[in-house]
Amino acid sequence: MKTIISFMIAICMTSFALAEGAAGGGGTQYVHLQPAFVLNYGANTVGRLKYIRTDVALRVIGAEAAGKVNHHQAYIRNQLVLLLSQQTEETVNSAQGREQLRQVALDEIKALLSELEGKPYIEDLYFQNFVAQN
Repeated sequence: MKTIISFMIAICMTSFALAEGAAGGGGTQYVHLQPAFVLNYGANTVGRLKYIRTDVALRVIGAEAAGKVNHHQAYIRNQLVLLLSQQTEETVNSAQGREQLRQVALDEIKALLSELEGKPYIEDLYFQNFVAQN
């Protein structure tokens, strides 16, 4: 009996939280930058080209933020291409390096949107399917 009551309370609380988020229009949304990023990276003076392929998702709060990010998506993609293409093998092949790259990319995009819109709008940035070919 306790389990059923606990389950019912959890459902009610979840419904209330969802309704509250929908009423305020401030729910978390993910903006996926499409298509995937496929580019060469590093200082390729001789030898084979090195490639990165990744999908990028931006976490925003609310429809207004998603709209602003979508409006500036071309500029955001350009900045990410420039950043990703400057990386080294050490950065893209280690978990610690990719995490530092993720944080730098997040900071750059926040600064870009702050300059363009007066607010950063982005809560977080995620790399999905990050593959580096050496």
